[in-house]
Amino acid sequence: MTTRSLMALTLVVLAAGCEFGETAIPDGEPIVVVNAVMRPAVARQWIIVERTLTGSESSETRDGRFPTDEPELPITGATVTVVNRTFVNDPCGVVTFVEYPPVTDLLFAAGIYWGPPNCPTMRAGDTLEMRVDTPNGEVVTGVTQVPGVSDMFLRVAGQSVTLPGPTLEMNRDLDTLEAAIDRVFGRAIQLEVSRIDSAGGNLPTFWFAVDSNTMTLPGNLPDFMSAFTEDTDTLPDDLPPVFAAGRYYTVTVAQPDQNYFDFIRSANLPLSGRGFINHLQGGMGLFGSMVVEENEVRVVGVLDDDREGTYNLSGTLLGTPVDVALELYVGEALADSTDLSAFVTGQWLHGPIDGSADGVFYGDTIAVAIFQPVPGFTDSISGYLVTGPTAPGTTTTLPVYGPSLVVVDSLELKRPLTPPATPPLDLP
Repeated sequence: MTTRSLMALTLVVLAAGCEFGETAIPDGEPIVVVNAVMRPAVARQWIIVERTLTGSESSETRDGRFPTDEPELPITGATVTVVNRTFVNDPCGVVTFVEYPPVTDLLFAAGIYWGPPNCPTMRAGDTLEMRVDTPNGEVVTGVTQVPGVSDMFLRVAGQSVTLPGPTLEMNRDLDTLEAAIDRVFGRAIQLEVSRIDSAGGNLPTFWFAVDSNTMTLPGNLPDFMSAFTEDTDTLPDDLPPVFAAGRYYTVTVAQPDQNYFDFIRSANLPLSGRGFINHLQGGMGLFGSMVVEENEVRVVGVLDDDREGTYNLSGTLLGTPVDVALELYVGEALADSTDLSAFVTGQWLHGPIDGSADGVFYGDTIAVAIFQPVPGFTDSISGYLVTGPTAPGTTTTLPVYGPSLVVVDSLELKRPLTPPATPPLDLP
């Protein structure tokens, strides 16, 4: 899963090189930073080995998530091993991680060390010990106990599934989403929500962890985590929602170990260096472990806008008959427009489609973009924009724009009659 919270994170210690009169703050001493989160369900484990930024001119920061980006100040040529102290004699009980394994589907970058497939052995309760020996003679060690669960659950409106299970449906205006873990080993529960875009990709939108074995999210929860930035410590009035009607989401439930839980709940203070809970010896960072399961959630809402309902889009697109239903919901209203999302099901340009589409209303003028993977072509996506005026209960011929925003065809869009008024929710 490509999410910030379930990947190995990098701790960056910043030191300022400013002057006060004739006194300058000297550059900091570089420290070895090691980060890794062992996950039994991942085919290949990775460990990141680098040095802290020191405040020197060469220590430039760069945004990015690991291991999809290269480490800032990588340590190359290190010897990295992980030993399962509970099961040393297993063929995967002692594992050496290497920077450049002989495969083609991994990120090759200095400072990222990869383990062999399906190693080290990890069972619930096993103790893993990591050791990093750098070419300069530094030694960093860490220990983690692999978490374990008997079951993970998601519950919505009386429905309950054991993960992984069938898709759950949640009404964001009426329901709550509850995640629960039957814990064997581990600490806390972490929940991550990712929006599945119309092309099938996952976009992380929210994550949170609590020291418990359950977590409950109201369907209309605002994304309060997006407000906590370096520039503000107050909550704005217009926080985006975690869940929007008309979209599919991947909900990931994780059981982390104590090391990971301490890592995400603490932080390094730039001036004092205090605040970060470090469990490594000889360096800083994280060597932890977690178990993870995920499930799909289909989010709907109360129909309370006359533009909401099930539309039909049909005709011939580039010589191919298409016929899809758009189960459409409106979202945030802006000054001159309103966001929309819609479930898209039926036959589209490259065959059957079952996903979500996003768009916008300008009054009663609709603009909706439909994306679809191209079969047989890895990472190839086709996208078309349908836009034009609509009216309740009418069928309108609307232009279809291709990837270059040039009209390539036209389709008929049938808009439903105004849905019956929904009484206001009787909320406490």
